[in-house]
Amino acid sequence: HVIMTSWYDHVVTGAAKVEALYPELFEAAGAGRRWGEILASRQGLTQAQWQTLWIAAASPLTVPQIARRLGVSRQNVQRVANDLAAAGMATFRQNPDHKSSPLLDLTPAGRSALDRINTAAAGYNQALLERLSEPGVDELRSLVTHFSQAVHELIDAAHQSGE
Repeated sequence: HVIMTSWYDHVVTGAAKVEALYPELFEAAGAGRRWGEILASRQGLTQAQWQTLWIAAASPLTVPQIARRLGVSRQNVQRVANDLAAAGMATFRQNPDHKSSPLLDLTPAGRSALDRINTAAAGYNQALLERLSEPGVDELRSLVTHFSQAVHELIDAAHQSGE
């Protein structure tokens, strides 16, 4: 990255700086997914199953709600949710607000597996914190949040204008 950063600092200007950000975001997301696959596999789960359990753990949600939170297709989350239910990690329960869209809820086995994965992830997160510093993580989180909000605003504007 030192060579790339040096080239970037001297050559990339204007809107091209935003374009050059995407490969870094994709690489960071991919690295996080690869590490997540390792952690989840130690509990017999996939990264997608871990993410789905993690999202549904705070409160039961529908498959479409989980898909929106994860930024993936409803069909993909439905397959993962079905696999989790078949494995006894989650269950579908009636949704009082929408009869045809049940809520995904974790079973005790699902909560236990999620707790074990999250405990393992905590050690990894501590190691990252030591490399990045707490203020660095706070700044990065703020910037990524701001970036995501700006992209969503542009997407919404494009949909409204018919672009």
